[in-house]
Parts: sequence; C-alpha cells; structure tokens
Amino acid sequence: MNSSQQFDPVFAELFAQIHPDIKNTLTIEQIAAIQKAFGYNTWTSQHPLDLRVTLPIPGLRFYMVLLGGPEKRSKQRLQYGKFLNPVWTPNNIIFMIGFLAALSVCTLPILSGLLSLLNSISNYHFSSSPTSIPWIFDQSECEHTGRTWSQGKCWDDQHDSLF
Repeated sequence: MNSSQQFDPVFAELFAQIHPDIKNTLTIEQIAAIQKAFGYNTWTSQHPLDLRVTLPIPGLRFYMVLLGGPEKRSKQRLQYGKFLNPVWTPNNIIFMIGFLAALSVCTLPILSGLLSLLNSISNYHFSSSPTSIPWIFDQSECEHTGRTWSQGKCWDDQHDSLF
C-alpha cells in the first residue's frame, strides 16, 4: 500500500488476509483496483441512513447496524439476498421478541403517564375566583365593564384561579 493514500481499515483487513506469496505478485494498479472495489468508501458511504451502535452488555460484545436508503439492487440480487439472509431465522425471531418486549416495557410507563395527564386535564373544572379590580374606583365604570360593585370595590367573577 502506498503511504500517500489514506488509511482504509476495511482494505487493510482484507489485504492482510491475502497470502504473502500472492500479495507480492500484485501490481500497484491491481492493489488500487482491489481497494476501489472492496474499500471502506464503496460499501459503507452509500447509505443516507447509517447507524452503527455497540451494545453495552457486560461480558459480551454485540453490535447493531441499521442501514437505509434507496433500493438499487436488481430483482435477481434481491432474490439471492432473501435466500442468503432470510429474515425468519430463530436468532432473528428471538431478537424481535426481545426487542418488542423491551419496547413495550419502556413504552408502558410513558403511555400511562400521558393517559393520567390527559385524564387530569379533562377532569379539571375551570372554576372562577372573584377578584377585585384595583384600577376601577367608580361603580358605573365597574358595571359598564360587566363586573359587580360590592363593598366599595369592583369585582370580576370570571377570573381563573390558575391565572
């Protein structure tokens, strides 16, 4: 590999697996062609959605990858992929059951909290609390605004106690 090229971990791992006798027979053009075909950028940078996460499970090393984007494979390639990597395998089914169980366990408290919040809002009775209006000193002005004059003060009966 040429030192002027950027380090490509995917290509380095692939290149390290080639037997030294065969590796020594490759020309610079052949190595460049192999790097272009199997290098990091050609396989992983073509997805608009590319999430790679290592799961922190004590004592175990697991990772998850979620790739997404427009489908560019031919129908023949899709059929081959379904044959090569079927969805309904025992490990996938166990994972999906565990994922759905964890999702429901995490979602249940959130939905319960939202339901109780909506219930408390719907049961709230907006009661009025009579409040005196300090800037109105005249009975006629008070009654003209639809308020009540009592005990020498102007009272507003429509005042919300939460205001």
